[in-house]
Amino acid sequence: MLPTTVDPSAAEFVTEVVPQILLIGGAVVAAMGLAFAVTCWLVVRRIRRSGVVQRGVRKGSMVVRSVAADDAGRKLARLRMQLERSSEATVRSLAAADAQGRPLGDLPAVAANLARAERALDEQLHLAQREPNPQLRKTLVPGLSEQVERLSGLSAELRQSLLQNGHTVSTSQIERVSTHLALEVDALRTWNTAYGSRQLP
Repeated sequence: MLPTTVDPSAAEFVTEVVPQILLIGGAVVAAMGLAFAVTCWLVVRRIRRSGVVQRGVRKGSMVVRSVAADDAGRKLARLRMQLERSSEATVRSLAAADAQGRPLGDLPAVAANLARAERALDEQLHLAQREPNPQLRKTLVPGLSEQVERLSGLSAELRQSLLQNGHTVSTSQIERVSTHLALEVDALRTWNTAYGSRQLP
């Protein structure tokens, strides 16, 4: 049997080059893993901040309550859904009008005031939904329903102004609509502060 001889250059390659290749490969894999983890973290963080998941959960909860609760609870859930749909439609209309370069006047400020009033009313509806006394819930429905109808009407009026607000509409007409809506929102907020808070425990 012939003795085997080891090539010194091959042994040197194995002892010097292979560990370097393994080290570089490991560093690349670690860097890719770190980049993937950071990307996932940023995506999750952006989703949480955007409120997409929270809005989805809230909408799902309202849909379930609109069919599963007692009569007053169903009405309150439907009122919340109506208010949210109206609010989202106003946001879309305002964004579309702004993107098209239409003259808006004070309508964005009025829409912001309207959104604040809608959020306050949604909080009242949420409190009424969580009220454990069914009779009290039933008593709260008519007043809250009236407020939702009024805010939804103002929101629809604002959207109508945005849709009709082409270049044919004068600045004075826009200002009149803005002033009218602003007065209506302020009146609703005053009424809500004076009487709305008394309805809830």
